[in-house]
Amino acid sequence: MNIYEKFKMNGYFSNYAAIITVIGGIYLHLTSLFIGRELLKEHILTPAFDMVFAIPMAYAGIIGWLSWNKVVFDKGWKKFFYGFIMTYFTVSIPLHVQTYLTQSTGYIDAFPAWYSYPILVLMVLILVFMWNIRYKNMALPGEA
Repeated sequence: MNIYEKFKMNGYFSNYAAIITVIGGIYLHLTSLFIGRELLKEHILTPAFDMVFAIPMAYAGIIGWLSWNKVVFDKGWKKFFYGFIMTYFTVSIPLHVQTYLTQSTGYIDAFPAWYSYPILVLMVLILVFMWNIRYKNMALPGEA
């Protein structure tokens, strides 16, 4: 098996891009809670950081949809949650990509400060879910 076949069999590694993105999001939201948004924007969530952060996010969102038919959904809720995650990534892409045009991360001020609390819970759920994604060609016999 060559490297391209392995890449393709593993959903083009979109789950790894999602995991990297979610870990970055957890880091940003936790940091925001500890140091506040102004310091976050000044020292961490700079336009350069956000532009780099947008790359795995866009990859995970776009390729995640394209690899949908390769994912094993042994329960209906998993199919629903995967769709929710891909929608979440897709909606988030323009927020972060806009930094390429505006050179500003001021868009985070549109979200209330308490937003980080529930989104951290969601991100942990997404992280666990994406970590456990399996693809059809790697599934156990009898699984979709």
